[in-house]
Amino acid sequence: MMRTCILSLVFCTIQLTNAFVSASSTTYHRRVISELRGGYDATIGADPSTPLQFFTMPGNTCPYAQRTHITLQELGLPFDVTEVSGIPKPDWFLSINPRGKVPTLRIPTKNYAVVYESAICNEFLCDYATSLQQEQTLMPSDPFIRATIRLLNDHCDNVFAKTQFTYLMNKEADKDDELCAEMESALNTYEEALVESKGPYLLGDDFTLADVHVFPFIQRLVITLKHYKDYELPSDKFPKLLAWIETCLTRESVKESTMSKEKTIEVYGRFVNNDYKFGGLNKNK
Repeated sequence: MMRTCILSLVFCTIQLTNAFVSASSTTYHRRVISELRGGYDATIGADPSTPLQFFTMPGNTCPYAQRTHITLQELGLPFDVTEVSGIPKPDWFLSINPRGKVPTLRIPTKNYAVVYESAICNEFLCDYATSLQQEQTLMPSDPFIRATIRLLNDHCDNVFAKTQFTYLMNKEADKDDELCAEMESALNTYEEALVESKGPYLLGDDFTLADVHVFPFIQRLVITLKHYKDYELPSDKFPKLLAWIETCLTRESVKESTMSKEKTIEVYGRFVNNDYKFGGLNKNK
């Protein structure tokens, strides 16, 4: 039986200046971070004129939320960050998103419209930026490129991520080779995309939602599989993918949204020790 935690309110507002990088220019925006732990209306403390509110978990721990964090910064859109913690999620957040998931976006200036699920959030943000007459290359207008991005993203969610977490969480040593091979087969889709596009990104010269979608997972793969499985991506199999990782790591949006190696190991240690299911991605019995 899940114990309901009664959490005291912690509200802190920190003014930060961040660099938001776009393909054409660098724009600077001020953002507000509000950390709210239970029993509070998240509109309090946020600038009511803020176009976007971004709800995420503390410490950049969620790869799904990192996707949207990267997208917001790449587009240079001003936004407030509200960090949500607690299990189960507090009532004030469930009133915003009944699924209790992050990332969630809320748009105060548009009658507090709510958008959630990372892929939907990110496409919405690109469309929103375009509606503001802002040039963006994360989700181009070309229908063939858009379809390619969506297919790569579908591969991440329905093929690759399952192989990654099943291998990581496997406790039967005699299955490791088989599960590792399945993961590498799934990763080969990205190696082939980089060969075909000639890089440096999955679709060529531009950093797109295809890169944004999968990078948080591969970033965590590199750290966790080295620590828990003594596995590293073979350079002879994945030369382009390894170069892509290093290229993505140089982007300011990635730097700002990344948790440290030590924190990653700490967080995933809890998952490994408790046979966490990752929302069904861990396919071990």
